[in-house]
Amino acid sequence: MSQKGSAFRELGAADFDKIKALAVTQNYKKDELIFSEGDSADYIYFIESGRVSIMIQKFTSQEEIAALGPGEYFGEMAVLTNNKRTASVVALTDTVLLAVGKNAFLELIRNDRDIASKIDNILARRNEELLLKENLVDITGLTDNHLHVSIKGDPSLRETTFTRERYESVVDKVLPILQPRLEDLLLNRCVYQVYVGFNNGEIRTSSIFDPFNEEVHQANKVVDEGYVDRHFAQVSYEEKALMLRRLYEAIAGDPIFGRLPDYYKKIFSRYYENWKPISPPDVVNVISRLTSLRSIPNYYLRTFTISMVQDAIRMQFNCDGTHIVSAEDYRHLLDEII
Repeated sequence: MSQKGSAFRELGAADFDKIKALAVTQNYKKDELIFSEGDSADYIYFIESGRVSIMIQKFTSQEEIAALGPGEYFGEMAVLTNNKRTASVVALTDTVLLAVGKNAFLELIRNDRDIASKIDNILARRNEELLLKENLVDITGLTDNHLHVSIKGDPSLRETTFTRERYESVVDKVLPILQPRLEDLLLNRCVYQVYVGFNNGEIRTSSIFDPFNEEVHQANKVVDEGYVDRHFAQVSYEEKALMLRRLYEAIAGDPIFGRLPDYYKKIFSRYYENWKPISPPDVVNVISRLTSLRSIPNYYLRTFTISMVQDAIRMQFNCDGTHIVSAEDYRHLLDEII
């Protein structure tokens, strides 16, 4: 009885016999909820017959991550880690389950060190997998050039989009001059991240010399060359990338980092080792299209964020929708909406 990714996958038939001997039978009708994401974990379930769907909540919708059938099992991770349920489970057909109570199971592994050691060996691996799955944008960086996440906001704002009067903002007035300044900040200055607020005229920047802080500037100030020279030191893109790599190396070498759980260290160590900045041509291409995004007749841009640290460009529109896209999918998105 092997199940990919399960904390039980290293157990043998004799181990499963010990666990299932503690079970009680539970019956579920088609479409009946077995448990919900966020519930307390009271049972581990083995499927005798039927099929179930494992689903996680993604903002306003549910996404199926697995469908399981006879001989498979679920619910063990929340019991083992004493956490809330991280997914919901619904019966896809009439289903018969063998349910092993949490207390009975924990008592078994306290008394059976062989089963306990097998489970311990894989818990760290499962925690790593779950952490990566739960992040909206992969913490380890994109594995390819594609990322497009859409987040819906307040429905009432979408419904009134066409009735709200549109005004020219401070940023609109200076945008033709501002765009090359933003490119300069990212490509030739100490800045590694830029946020543009079209409605309030804010330009927020993050500097490699103060990486945990965010400075706020007025858009009509940032267009001034003297202001830029005073506030943003000249640093080449390549030098910034080297400095960011050294910062990651310093974090990885810190004693506090060394005390992290193994799965956490593996995730961040892999990210630090493989990290590379978004390419300068992508920076230019993304920023050069801001005027077009701001000029869309109905769904125009309200806020925009770009960072050289991760290829994940964040945009909010007047209908309160948010898009997080890679540089490549940014081009595809513009082709669709402009």
